[in-house]
Amino acid sequence: MGPTRIRTILGEETISLQLRHVANYILAYCNQKQTTNNDNLLHEIILLIGYYCVLNQDNQCRMAFGNRPTVLQQLSCLSFRYFVESKYMDILFPTLISCSYDCDTTRAILQTEMSLDLIANFIETKLSETKTINENDNTSVISSFHMRFPYDELNNALQYYRPISKRIDKNYHDEEKENESHRIDIET
Repeated sequence: MGPTRIRTILGEETISLQLRHVANYILAYCNQKQTTNNDNLLHEIILLIGYYCVLNQDNQCRMAFGNRPTVLQQLSCLSFRYFVESKYMDILFPTLISCSYDCDTTRAILQTEMSLDLIANFIETKLSETKTINENDNTSVISSFHMRFPYDELNNALQYYRPISKRIDKNYHDEEKENESHRIDIET
């Protein structure tokens, strides 16, 4: 049974409702009582949510709706370490991307909870890294970024999360450089 089939089964109405309730409870519980065991459980539920949502808008929306705080809201409000320490960012951010990529509804919800610049910067970092797995790395294969989000979608994801103002600003600077090169060509 492949990942797509598992996502479909977990996406069935009654099962998805139960998954959302369990995920909500585990996120709330583990975020309040931080122990090593709870951290491990928290990391596993974060991985599960990411695999459940990746490239599936129905499942993405399921994690964004329901009782407040929703699963997506809880993910975006985890402790500070998940947003500043790379080992924790590597756990959380692929799931945030999986929960909101190519789904304007969930991206808008996420944007009210956090800056999308953090996600864009994370993706830029991952694009600059090599795609190969370092066998000496402590990260398990199942939790490594390229296994949790399609590598060939990273450039599209970067454009999706980069603020429109930065895209316009980048295009403006590109046009300025092009105009400058034309002026140099004309002068010579």
